[in-house]
Amino acid sequence: MRRIRRYASAAALAALLVSAAPNAADARAGFNDEYVYATTKAVSHMDAHPGAKVTLYPLTLVVDTAFLPFAVIAGFVTA
Repeated sequence: MRRIRRYASAAALAALLVSAAPNAADARAGFNDEYVYATTKAVSHMDAHPGAKVTLYPLTLVVDTAFLPFAVIAGFVTA
């Protein structure tokens, strides 16, 4: 009897998790990429001399890569 109850509760939990999970298409449609590599995008849109932009790109790529996990999370939260 315990085994049947355990299987029934596992099946109910699996059904609950599957029905409550967001759709993959909804997750892709709701992602906001505004925060991903935002510093590098800001440098490319900056009104400055091209030589200054070239020297800033390596620094911005390092900073944006370091903060990439936080930017991805922010993209899902703010969508």
